[in-house]
Amino acid sequence: MSGSLAATRLQERCFHGSSDVLEGSEIFFAALKWHPDRNIDNKEKAEKKFEEVAEAYEVLSDREKRKMYDQFGEDGLQGGNAGGPGGPGGTHMHFQGDPFEMFNMFFGGGMGGQGSENVKFEFSGGMGGMGGMGGFGGMGQPQAKRKPQRQQQQQGGGLYDGDANVVDVTPANFPRKSDTGVWLLEFYAPWCGHCRTLVPKWGKVAAALKGVATVAAINCDAHQSLCQKHGVQGFPTIKAFANGRLVDYNGDRSASHLKDWAISLLPNKVLTLNRQANLDALLERCSSGKSKAAASWGACMVLATDKATTSPLYLSLAGEFDGKLAFGEARKGTQALAEKLGVSSLPSLVAVCNGDLGTALQYQGEMKAGPLREFLRSFEGGKRCAKAVKLDASTDLSKLKTGQLKQLLEERGVKCPECLERGDYVSRLRDLLSQQSA
Repeated sequence: MSGSLAATRLQERCFHGSSDVLEGSEIFFAALKWHPDRNIDNKEKAEKKFEEVAEAYEVLSDREKRKMYDQFGEDGLQGGNAGGPGGPGGTHMHFQGDPFEMFNMFFGGGMGGQGSENVKFEFSGGMGGMGGMGGFGGMGQPQAKRKPQRQQQQQGGGLYDGDANVVDVTPANFPRKSDTGVWLLEFYAPWCGHCRTLVPKWGKVAAALKGVATVAAINCDAHQSLCQKHGVQGFPTIKAFANGRLVDYNGDRSASHLKDWAISLLPNKVLTLNRQANLDALLERCSSGKSKAAASWGACMVLATDKATTSPLYLSLAGEFDGKLAFGEARKGTQALAEKLGVSSLPSLVAVCNGDLGTALQYQGEMKAGPLREFLRSFEGGKRCAKAVKLDASTDLSKLKTGQLKQLLEERGVKCPECLERGDYVSRLRDLLSQQSA
């Protein structure tokens, strides 16, 4: 379709030149907007606009009709241009499709619930000249016979209004490139039958991934421009946001497959500690700012576990706090490393400040997302690890970060307005140590 003269002309007619090229998504959302059943208070205009959308779709989806339209305009399709294939005599465009069938093809199940059994359209009267459009040709006053379920759904809100585990996404909170973690996104319409079928599965996925990934939903009835921006052309559409980009999902829509897919997108920022060298490398990340992967808060987290693989929750936490904290895992078979950390039972999470095993602090809470995140955030800014430093003549100040050095002075009531660089804080602390030992 893109780049066709037919696309440009039909866009000017049906969409008032809203962009340079008429894309499939524009037809999709135009059909959604102007469906007569969704414009009860403005039927006449909606019928006309929906008719135009159907015409645009039929021309743009047929190579021969696009070519004919490019060469002869509407007359070529009507047979009204003497140079066109149909010869003179026609006065109206004659399309063979049914716009309601087009709508059903787009939305999978139509305006009804499961399939199209909850909505039946009946037409009477005529629209003059549209008789060649199959079921649309006799459209006068559309009457929708619905079961109560359809009517109640249209009057209600989003499909997930009552599910605390599913985040309602709007343009204001749609994930950005700077956001961390994995978002599982469903683009839906409240009246879509397949969308309603997915609701219990999506809720189950959200509950299973709580604390691991953000499971969210976007109501395309309420946020059409957002859905159009991200290329949504059918309901439901499932995507994931991971590593700063959107990824399409085309697999099985079972809860287990969706959950496994989300977990597979989690970045692995956990260092496996299967030997002493790996532990040393991890501790180096939180002992100084020299490492390329230094932990800015000055703390390393080590999970001692009897599992053979890393849990999704730990992977999620490591990705969320990457760059602030360093994460390692001593798995089954690395008992010697666990003993060095003072671990007596499994699983156990141990925090080590400034690369010094002497500061090892064992986490005492539940191994659940909320309490674990609260514990990790307690190291924010490096203040907690600064307090863990034993300041005496044997302290190697060269391994401490600038923030930690500043914190050590503040805790002792020492102000250093002249300190501008890291070396200034080191000199001031050494002076303080000299005074203490004198």
